[in-house]
Order: sequence, then C-alpha cells, then structure tokens
Amino acid sequence: MRMQPAIKWISVSAITVALLTAMSVFATAQTPQLAVQPVPKDDAKDFQERVDKYLAIQKKAIGKVPSMPKETTDAALISKHQLQLADAIRMLRPKPMQGEIFTPWLKTTISAALKQQVKGKAGADTKATILDEGNPKSGESPTAIKLTLNGAYPDTAPLSTVPPSVLMALPTLKDGVEYRFVGRTLILRDTKANIIVDTLPNAF
Repeated sequence: MRMQPAIKWISVSAITVALLTAMSVFATAQTPQLAVQPVPKDDAKDFQERVDKYLAIQKKAIGKVPSMPKETTDAALISKHQLQLADAIRMLRPKPMQGEIFTPWLKTTISAALKQQVKGKAGADTKATILDEGNPKSGESPTAIKLTLNGAYPDTAPLSTVPPSVLMALPTLKDGVEYRFVGRTLILRDTKANIIVDTLPNAF
C-alpha cells in the first residue's frame, strides 16, 4: 500500500511532462519563421563577376588620386578624397547603364529572394526595418535622394538598415561596395567614393 502514492505521483508527473512538451511544440509551430532562400549560385556568381569588374575600376581610380592618410578622422579630408575618387571613377566609367550589375535576368531572382524575406507576418519586422530605420524615403530624411548612377549619395541623407536575413539571401559583396535601400529600391553603393553604382527599382 505504501507504493500507491509514489505510483500516482509518477503518473501525474509523466502527464505533466507530456502536456508541457506538447505545448512547447505547438508554440514553436505557431511562431512565424522564414527560411533564408539565397539567390541561386549561378546567378550569384554572375552578379559577383560584374561587381568584380566594377571594383577593378574602383581600384584603378584609387591609383589615380592622392592617397589619404590611414585611419584619418578629418571629415574634410575624407570628403575631399571621396570627391576626387568619384571623379576618377566617372572618367573611367563615363556612361553607366542601369542594369549593368543588377541585370534583367538577375532582377527576377534577387527580387524573389527579397520578397521571401518580407512576406506575411513572419517578414513584417524585416520589412519595417528596411522601410523605416534610416530609409531616406521614410519621411524622416532631411535630404531627398536622386538615384543617378555615378551620382553622389548625399552626406546628409541617412543610410538604411539592411537586416542580416536579407544579407544572407543576397550575393556576398567584397569590400568597397554595399547594399542599401532607398524606399523599395535596392542600390549598390560605392563605400569608398560614396556614389551609386547601380539600382534595382521595386526590389520587393
């Protein structure tokens, strides 16, 4: 008879564990999650090759302008160097065309990867981050941006946040260029010359 309370306790404990496990599984199933679906490897490779061609122009332009002291914090000196570098790039790339890097056939796959990250409830936070945090089209920017290839990105305009999940979905970039958003337009920005390299309108 002394064993009965123990047997009952074990039975209740087992039921409790089972219920808690079931609740945990249910809660996990209800949590919105989006899998990262990156741009296909062949398309990513094609894109990166086009970026590499631009970076070769950037490197050549750097060799044509006076060097800047390493780790300088002089804003005026940095701005002057960017302007000189931008002019040198414009000389080497005088007539850029939209889609040279974000080609028409890449637009489809890149847009699909972006749309996957911002769709539905699961992508709501990512979408809000892109459109609100530093996005020049959010209404908080003091400066309007004209998306002109080889044109300068205004120093007074904010730079949008690009969420990690979006970066994981897009082709990896080398040092010297970066992704940013202006409204729903994805841009490729030269971080050394502070100019717009290419744009992908209505990216998502």
